[in-house]
Amino acid sequence: MVDTSGIQRRGVLKGMAAVGAASLTGIGPAVAATPTIKIGLVMPKTGPLAFFTEHIPFVLDQVKATYGGKITSGGKTYSYEIVVRDSQSNPNRAAEVTQDLILNEGVNLVATFATPETVNPVADQCELNGVPCISNDAPLEPYFFGRHGDPKKGFEWTYHFFFSGEELVKALLPYWKKLGTNGTVGGLWPNDGDGIAQSKGFPPAIEGAGFKVVDPGRFDMPASNYNSQIGAFKAADCEIISGVLPPPEFTTFWNGCAQQGYQPKSVYVGKALEFPATITPFGDRANGLTTEVWWSPTSPFSSSMTGQTSMQLAEAYEKASGRQWSQPLGFRHSLFEVVFDVLKRAKNVTDPASVREALKTTNLKTIVGTVDFATGPLPNCSLTPLVIGQWSKGKKYPYDIVVVDNTNFPSIPVGGEPFVIPYS
Repeated sequence: MVDTSGIQRRGVLKGMAAVGAASLTGIGPAVAATPTIKIGLVMPKTGPLAFFTEHIPFVLDQVKATYGGKITSGGKTYSYEIVVRDSQSNPNRAAEVTQDLILNEGVNLVATFATPETVNPVADQCELNGVPCISNDAPLEPYFFGRHGDPKKGFEWTYHFFFSGEELVKALLPYWKKLGTNGTVGGLWPNDGDGIAQSKGFPPAIEGAGFKVVDPGRFDMPASNYNSQIGAFKAADCEIISGVLPPPEFTTFWNGCAQQGYQPKSVYVGKALEFPATITPFGDRANGLTTEVWWSPTSPFSSSMTGQTSMQLAEAYEKASGRQWSQPLGFRHSLFEVVFDVLKRAKNVTDPASVREALKTTNLKTIVGTVDFATGPLPNCSLTPLVIGQWSKGKKYPYDIVVVDNTNFPSIPVGGEPFVIPYS
């Protein structure tokens, strides 16, 4: 059963809801007393981060097809209910709806994703109230240090897997060196969790590799224009841009670059450039834009939940949705791989401490790689692989991501060579 609480039902509720309370769990009246495990899911269904949630209906359909509304844990069978709340892309709202899930819905576990602005307030509420929480899709440093984490202590109830900022800059450096630029990097880092983390962590690593960093300073969003940043980058002859912005903000920036005749050779902007829906409207101006690649159809991993390869998962999504795959698909899927693995392994799934212990000892091969919270590099965290890609003109779709540098993870195949933005 899925309580969507404001999200569109779409295809996700097919076979998961019907008239009458008994049929909502898929169980007849004779076994209506079967205990139910509640899984809270907090996500930005609306607002500037909504692009991160488009795969959820498909993934929840997969969950339903795999488990049929029931799980076995500790030798007992339970129904499960996924209770969804919309953070509206607002950290305060994310905290409020998490409190509601904990205090009013009585959830046994909370899952969440999509940038520190969603993940951190959700995890903080779970930590405060002693409820297990599993999350992904926010770099490790802003997740951990943005929550004032102490590397000597870690957290008790909250666990997270994704790439790290350190891993990201280590992936970008060999890629940039192959492009033949003047080595001057413009930092487009806003006054939010990701921007602050990158503005502190990126410059030492970039400069240590022989590049020069031009940082005009932090800025608040939404921004009506990026004229001051673009002016600073032009004046310093920055041939590389490295930043992190939500899709609408990048559109404002990139349009401003065109209006002011600024043509950097390489543009990497996290959050904004992972999605076909944000890339395609740029037309020819999308060609050559850079993205970190957390997951793709060519990733050499398979699902512990469905057995699908990465390619099979992407193809199934495109067939079911009619939309092009995008990177969050792998992490939405893997989130539920971990959720159900934890619930099945818990000795007493109704005891928060038991669920926490199962979560803590997770060591699972997923569609995005191995999730193992004993490996770090920060407490309560598991690092997943990362390579670099560029948007190139595609065959099936206007633009596709092509992996162009796999220096740090050679097991992930490349599909082409790095190239500067052609502007033609």
